[in-house]
Amino acid sequence: ISGTSQTSKLTITPSTKDVIATENHEISCVLTDIPSQISGVLWAPATDITNEYTLEDGTISGTSQTSKLTISAAKLVALKSTSATQTFTCKITVGTSNTEVTATQTITIYNPSAAITPSTENVYAVENHEITCVLSDIPSQISGVLWTPATDITNEYTLEDGTISGTSQ
Repeated sequence: ISGTSQTSKLTITPSTKDVIATENHEISCVLTDIPSQISGVLWAPATDITNEYTLEDGTISGTSQTSKLTISAAKLVALKSTSATQTFTCKITVGTSNTEVTATQTITIYNPSAAITPSTENVYAVENHEITCVLSDIPSQISGVLWTPATDITNEYTLEDGTISGTSQ
């Protein structure tokens, strides 16, 4: 962008992020020390594709502007099938020497699931029965796992969250 200063900066915070593939993910790239509105902020490897990526240049305020990239949940699932870790780069070109200024965010994509095995079982009413649910492909320990219709009631139900091991709990 001609007329922008050599001190223009781009910032994406945080630079790494765990994302869940069941919801859209938005990355904000803050452009600072720019003299005027920048159009056509580039996002690699994204291009504006319906139901996959949405790119927004943002609007200048003072000498800064925030560009946004939204990645759809469906695209996150598709990306995860090739690699759980993906890097996105925001880029502008500044000054008369056409210097590239960039910022990146690396995301790790999780697509959580829950499984109870077996899904049906005959039990005796005279014995306690334990049901185990395995939560898979989760980024961190989950607290407050819900069991419907059970609630933690003394002498009726005992609910435990379990402990994460790797990406399962």
